[in-house]
Amino acid sequence: MFARLLRRLVVTVFVLSAVYLNVNVVTAQQAVTGKIIAQSGDAYVAYDDRTQTFEIGSVGISRRMDYDAGGGYRLISLKNKLTGREWLAPNSGTSAELRLGLDGQIVTGSARDFVLRGYTTQKHADGSLELEVVLMRGALLAHLHYVVYPGLSVFEQWAQVENSGSSPMRDLTALDSVSVALRPSNEPLTLYWVQGLNPPDSDKSQERQVPTLKLRSTVLESGVAETIGSSGRSSEDSMGWFALASPALQEGLFGGIEWSGAWQLRAARDQAQTSLQAGLQGIRQDLAPGETFASPRRFMGFYTGDLDQAAHVTHQFARDYLMPPRPANFPWTQYNTWFAYYTNLDEEQLMREVDSAAQLGLEAFVVDAGWYDGSVTHGDFSWGLGSWREDPDKFPRGLATLSDYAHSRGLKFGLWVEPERVDLRFVGPDKEISRDWLQPGVAFDVPPPPDQPQVALICLGNRQAREWMKDWLARLVRDYDLDWLKWDFNYGMACDPPGEPGRGNYEHVLGLYEVLDYLRQEFPNLIIENCASGGNRMDYGLLRRTHVAWLSDETDPSYRVRYHLFGASYPFPPEYLNSWLVESWWEHLADTRDNSALLRAWLQSRMMGAFGLSVSTLDWTPQMRAVVATEIAQYKRYRPIIAQGHHHHLLPQANLMAPQIAPPSEPDAIEFFDPQTTEEVIFLFKGAVPWSERRVRLRHALPDVTYQVKTPDGVILMERSGAELINAEITFAYPEGQPSTLLLVTPLDKSSPHEKMGGP
Repeated sequence: MFARLLRRLVVTVFVLSAVYLNVNVVTAQQAVTGKIIAQSGDAYVAYDDRTQTFEIGSVGISRRMDYDAGGGYRLISLKNKLTGREWLAPNSGTSAELRLGLDGQIVTGSARDFVLRGYTTQKHADGSLELEVVLMRGALLAHLHYVVYPGLSVFEQWAQVENSGSSPMRDLTALDSVSVALRPSNEPLTLYWVQGLNPPDSDKSQERQVPTLKLRSTVLESGVAETIGSSGRSSEDSMGWFALASPALQEGLFGGIEWSGAWQLRAARDQAQTSLQAGLQGIRQDLAPGETFASPRRFMGFYTGDLDQAAHVTHQFARDYLMPPRPANFPWTQYNTWFAYYTNLDEEQLMREVDSAAQLGLEAFVVDAGWYDGSVTHGDFSWGLGSWREDPDKFPRGLATLSDYAHSRGLKFGLWVEPERVDLRFVGPDKEISRDWLQPGVAFDVPPPPDQPQVALICLGNRQAREWMKDWLARLVRDYDLDWLKWDFNYGMACDPPGEPGRGNYEHVLGLYEVLDYLRQEFPNLIIENCASGGNRMDYGLLRRTHVAWLSDETDPSYRVRYHLFGASYPFPPEYLNSWLVESWWEHLADTRDNSALLRAWLQSRMMGAFGLSVSTLDWTPQMRAVVATEIAQYKRYRPIIAQGHHHHLLPQANLMAPQIAPPSEPDAIEFFDPQTTEEVIFLFKGAVPWSERRVRLRHALPDVTYQVKTPDGVILMERSGAELINAEITFAYPEGQPSTLLLVTPLDKSSPHEKMGGP
């Protein structure tokens, strides 16, 4: 009965939301400058021909640009319609919609000699609206693109420049798609971002705190500036996401870059306004007649509330409009061979692991590096890169036999590849791989040490290299009936000449996108995992093209995994973040043979996103197997809440200290809430705080709904109203040795009496 009532409530909310949306669409039409020229739901594009003013927006955001023959093309309004607050600094002279370096000069869209050539609008299949504004300055054409999304306070923008003349344009050295001055109030804004996988030494804390995937912040007082970005792969230095928060106003602006190479964003406060500038740096190229060059897409949007709300709107945008379609039961639980066997792969042993994985309830079996011909049994997995044919000694019956066996046991089957790197033994005039495809400066005449492979980057700006790569990747998917492809990239960007900026790295990223887009079109059901020696290339450009990302090679101990998940789950939906249970120097699985609570804690530390095992399971005791199987089954039960719900960081990110990486004294707690079912799951990890001192107050729950609150072990089993869960704290009565627990919060049928049991 309660299920029917809940469905009616959801339908009622949906209807009321639709009415509200329609009212706000009308309101938006009445409030905009000019005539609505394109509309999709609450998203709209408007243009006033008299004042040459454009407006693009939705129910939550609007941005207005105008063109004036004496003042060029400028941003004149950036409004958070959720609060009605104007964020653009008044009388700002820095909010140009275009900024580029060309022939030694800085050119902005507000230059007086820019001429408005026209505009177009387009409605995309996903319902989004695109506005393209075209400006001209001599032979330079600037195409400025804006996209707005129904139901969200988010827009995208990018710039494309074109040489429409008959002579080359020299030295394009920068192209910014964001240059804006902000002042929502007189108080300073706070810039938040997440540190990358390999931050420079200047970003490492003097207290030796672990900097990787740490949430960072700077209060932008007058005269303070902060530059974030990455000089190689996209997330080596910083993740490509930020939030500018106004704590006094309880609202903010967030954004991200959809790019897998170098990028930069600079935020600074000068007197009363905060400037934000972002784009491509470190390039140098000439534009031939008819040639174009585009900046990466960037998105920005507004949120109200705390930083978790910035993450929530980011996740909603990513799930609804960026991420490729996923199976209903995704992310699949996986077994991966890497940390269990490295390159020492044996067909018979892996078949036994397939049996074990199926018995434990896992859903995919992925053979990692070392399966290809030329790979050694022990040592660097770079040996053999580029052959991409099975090693007959490791797989005497063929890799397809293992794939068939995994499928017969009900498992999906996957392979690891590193397409962009090659063992130079496979390069040459009589080989498949041409020297012309490789990074500049490769020394072919210098032999490597006999015990080390000599490798190089294949630059995907080369069309022939891309076609070769598409052919062998498609062959692998077909020959081995692949369901999962793990794409790794253990190399720095090196397609520009050594020590010189150029276009090589830029074209490599575009070539990477072309190959991935081909795979997605050719094999729409193939799951692609993004990996780059951990999360060194984890960005929104690859989020558009991959389904899950390997979070970090530092996948132990368990509290470091939680620390990483905490930081990375601001920019990325948690279901995109993949981590596994592994054997650890800090945490020995043998210690859990008689300690099920400890094993559960180590498993649950990896279950706040995508989850897998990468450890030999063949010698596990029946008790260990039973615990793992139970936790996997339970993970599948709450997986939809993680994959489609809101999440809140209930406690601050713990501090980990290098180099020992001792357990944190602070506890961890993260809440996941499904707005469709109002179910919740809360992960709690004790740290050094006694359970008797633990208090948890939930962020979500409907105040008038009664919920059952329970832990899987039955220590807590009670009923509480949503109002009580939000306003009153839950306490815990566990013994000191209990390292973690889950709270499962489920709405109850109010018409059926339930005995209230136990609990605080």
